[in-house]
Amino acid sequence: MIQRYVFMRCLFALGLVIGIFAITIMLVDVVEQLRTVGGDIDLSPLTAVQLSLMKLPGLLEETLAFAVLVSAMIAYNQLSKSSELSVIRATGQSAWQFLAPVMVMAAGLGLFAMMILNPLGAHLSERFETTRANLLQEGGQVVERQRSDIWLRQGSGDTQIVIHAATVDSTGQVFTNVRFLEEGRIYEGARPTQRFRFIRRIDAETARISGGFWQLSNLIENTPGNPPQELASLAIETDLDPNTLLSRFTSPDTIGFWGLPSFISQTSRAGLDTSRFSMRWFGLTSLPVLYTAMALIGAIVCLRLSRLGGTSRLIAVGAGAAVALFFVTQIASSFGSSGAIPALIAAWSPALCALFISLTVLAYQEDG
Repeated sequence: MIQRYVFMRCLFALGLVIGIFAITIMLVDVVEQLRTVGGDIDLSPLTAVQLSLMKLPGLLEETLAFAVLVSAMIAYNQLSKSSELSVIRATGQSAWQFLAPVMVMAAGLGLFAMMILNPLGAHLSERFETTRANLLQEGGQVVERQRSDIWLRQGSGDTQIVIHAATVDSTGQVFTNVRFLEEGRIYEGARPTQRFRFIRRIDAETARISGGFWQLSNLIENTPGNPPQELASLAIETDLDPNTLLSRFTSPDTIGFWGLPSFISQTSRAGLDTSRFSMRWFGLTSLPVLYTAMALIGAIVCLRLSRLGGTSRLIAVGAGAAVALFFVTQIASSFGSSGAIPALIAAWSPALCALFISLTVLAYQEDG
């Protein structure tokens, strides 16, 4: 079957390109680990390779779009040079039919990157940070595992609690010098308003998240019209958890695809801005479309018969178009992360525009 043959050629080219990218990334990153971590402790080459392997899935994810582009160019340029495309056309196959394999491959790779590679990369990236910190500590280096000046917010539609802590430990559970400011929504009769009133302020020596509650110790509670009250302990219900808190202190890239929806929902309920995380999630869901557009760009520029000349110029045009798409995607991502435009539009517009333009060019070339 012709489609299967073309698909295998595309798959082979993709494997070759990803293999080259992976080897290059590993070589560069192993040297980087030996330079950075190895500059502080006695780091063996084998340990440096293990550290780099933990970073590899996340780094590969960033290069897959260009891997799809290059593999499509390689596969269809080889088919064109060997005159196999001419033979395929002579059998009555249209460009839509022999381009279907690369589109299927790109869409499948996008789903793989979205649902498997991204969560794996996020998990291994966390392991990398932990392993690196442990190695530095074992080597006698002081590693800062606490975060300072922490601001959080939690609540429902009727109450909001702003939380400030001086520090939080590496588990995201134990906070020191914590201040809770609680406000409640004001009602006019049975109708809620957009105004809030101050309910109480709590200053605690420590606060720990355990079993869905803030467990406060050595605290002073202040309420309007009442003298300060000193308490040994107090429990306040919370929907926050240590993993969520740690994620809030880091980049959206550190949260896997499957964990983003619940994290966004929980953060939104607490009244916090979720633009960066929504942009990340919608960006991941658009990967199949983006990779398909990249594959079409790479394939279309190689459909011209090699004996007619101009193939190198077309490949350069295709590479330039792919780079332009990458920069447009990054710019749209910045707008979406800042909340300037809706995350859904920012994530999907570049990929859909590139796909529709590629399909239009293909239709014009093949069907006039």
